[in-house]
Amino acid sequence: MAKVLVVEDSAAVRLAVTEVIEEAGHEVVEAENGRIAIGLLDGGATFDLIVTDVLMPEADGVEVIKAARRLNPGTQVLAMSGGAPNLPAGYALKMAEMFAADAVLYKPFLNDELRKAVARLLSSTDGDAAD
Repeated sequence: MAKVLVVEDSAAVRLAVTEVIEEAGHEVVEAENGRIAIGLLDGGATFDLIVTDVLMPEADGVEVIKAARRLNPGTQVLAMSGGAPNLPAGYALKMAEMFAADAVLYKPFLNDELRKAVARLLSSTDGDAAD
């Protein structure tokens, strides 16, 4: 069982993502924005995987990724975005990749796509630990 941080400002999306990850047998901690997520990381919380929206108020997903890389460089990061009226999802996710997101998902995505991405990222963490 992995420990996963889900960072998403939309309560409905956060709930849906959390349910999929919990159904896969993982423990989930939720944060409703990047500021809360960064506070958890700054407070010493560690996670095997962070699933973060890119576009959020208060602190965005890129800031979450930067904090994760600074505090826990081995944590896997899955960035997700549906874009915004003046910022296409592709651009937002490209920014996330530039700041070392390990994988990206375009919203809306299927539960199976999320499940597969989480499994792939967590298996790469297990593989790194075995080296």
